[in-house]
Amino acid sequence: MRGLWENEKPLSPALLRSALGMVGVFLALSSAVMLVIAVASVAAGYYAAAAMQLAAGIALPFGIWLGLRILADILVVLHRSQERLDMIVQLAGGQAVPEPEPVFTANGARTGRAGDDGPAYPLEE
Repeated sequence: MRGLWENEKPLSPALLRSALGMVGVFLALSSAVMLVIAVASVAAGYYAAAAMQLAAGIALPFGIWLGLRILADILVVLHRSQERLDMIVQLAGGQAVPEPEPVFTANGARTGRAGDDGPAYPLEE
């Protein structure tokens, strides 16, 4: 997996899980706010609205978190299976998978082209 902003830096599954955990914290906070609003609706006597707010405060954030968790797990599984397939091809004597050419080096000098760089200009010497 490649990082979104840094193409050459791999995105680790641990980083993906920590990002999912941070999203889970924000969804839990939104759920808590919705539950407080539901308690205020009960105190005001709006029982039907409180029931809807209670259901939405639990179901919506949990559903969003569960969907994101499933997508993250699918991404990790696809990445691992791609790595295994590349290794099997190399072990079977097939074509070696070339490493992607870096677009930028550590000092920022351009060594290649990204797909969306626009027109080709001569490289700086």
